[in-house]
Amino acid sequence: LTILGAGLFSMLLQPDGAADSPYLWMFLVPSLVLGLPALAGMVDVERRAGCLDLALTAPAAELYFVRRAAAVGLLMALQGGAVMLLAWLLSGRDFPLLSPLLSVAAVSVFLAAVALFWAVRLRSAGAVWLASTATVVLFGSWVFAAPIPPRFDSVYGPLLPGLEAALPWLGSVAVLTLSSAIFFLYARRRLRRPERMIS
Repeated sequence: LTILGAGLFSMLLQPDGAADSPYLWMFLVPSLVLGLPALAGMVDVERRAGCLDLALTAPAAELYFVRRAAAVGLLMALQGGAVMLLAWLLSGRDFPLLSPLLSVAAVSVFLAAVALFWAVRLRSAGAVWLASTATVVLFGSWVFAAPIPPRFDSVYGPLLPGLEAALPWLGSVAVLTLSSAIFFLYARRRLRRPERMIS
């Protein structure tokens, strides 16, 4: 809440600042600083409680852990979407809204899929967090790509940027979406072999 409040206050004080600052400071940074550690412990909490074997032998074991990752990812996406909508309204609709909303969704799904991928392979939440952070760094050029075009020298409407400004953003969203699907499929494959997670 402190990060979000400071970001909104800064945006109100500096209306001519960078257009992508709400996305970076009020969605991306809180998601990495708070969301990723929350995702990292989704399997380790069961292991430390001694309930991992019970959770994995349940009929819907795969869905159990996928729901955990999806819940945190959905919370990040809803918070990011609400923040971007508020920033858009407060700025007088000064940037295209749909591009940051789609980026918020793509990054949230990517973080959840990456954390799930590592959580079903590594034994501790700390190791999952480190591996997930390293993965985010490797994908940094797409994760940190600004979905909002520069305020000057760009043509954009209230909902979507122009074609020239949209191409790099669409490429980042495509890479994150495809990568999320791959990470999720490999995580699901591991969840379907619970004996490898218990040993």
